[in-house]
Amino acid sequence: MTCRCRPAARLLLALLIVGAGCASAPPVTTLEDEPPRLLNAFFGLNDALPDEVFWLCPGGGGTDGMPVTFSRRLSGTVPPASFAVVLRSGAKKTPLCATTAPANEASENHTVLLVGDLGGIDDPPVRVEVVSDLWADGVVGAVDNARGTAVEVTPLQAGPTLVLAIAMTPGAIDSDCPPATTQLLMVTWNGGVVPDVDANQEMHRLAYTVTTDAGDVIPMALGDLDDRDNYVHLCLDTDAPVQRVRARAAVLVDPNNDENPETSVTVFTAR
Repeated sequence: MTCRCRPAARLLLALLIVGAGCASAPPVTTLEDEPPRLLNAFFGLNDALPDEVFWLCPGGGGTDGMPVTFSRRLSGTVPPASFAVVLRSGAKKTPLCATTAPANEASENHTVLLVGDLGGIDDPPVRVEVVSDLWADGVVGAVDNARGTAVEVTPLQAGPTLVLAIAMTPGAIDSDCPPATTQLLMVTWNGGVVPDVDANQEMHRLAYTVTTDAGDVIPMALGDLDDRDNYVHLCLDTDAPVQRVRARAAVLVDPNNDENPETSVTVFTAR
């Protein structure tokens, strides 16, 4: 991936933004019929979190950052000891901190940021395991426990990719999509993203293609852009059922300044 000259610390100011929470109840999808599972673990930064991360994780400055994304929203606190990060050598690391901030609005909470010594260039993380009880939204019970789920780690040099997308009616969640929006598509990247140094938000909008039963469409607008987390709202002017969303390559960058590859995911529909 191409590395641009944008300081990582500038992008990581997003980590200091703790959402106040969304008043709307989060949408329910068919994912709630399944036990929660890890979708992705992204080795986002190696020894590069800024000192300002103190507000989320005292002592986290200068350490590693790894967002991990679940298929369902998590509820309650997220103990760092719930996670084991397995290195290439076989050694296991426990994060110093684990937090859903900054992506912790009521409609979000799929992604947990792991902070601490999580490996390095010579002995990188290769797998993340949930080793103790971690509850998803909903009634607490065996089906809701994420314990025992695991996923391979996307390496440091890789760019950000889409990992989850949910289509819903406008008003299902708080959003700044325009009034003309007839359908909202909430997409989740595996790490925080902003437009590349050579791009802008209009290029960001045009980068998405949404496949519907009536053909491919481009979002009329984008929402949820100001908090620099890993969620983006695609504001659509069609209510045709949505099947898939893709983003073309080299428009967005992660906190390590790696550009996104071409990426796509299947879309779930809110019930």
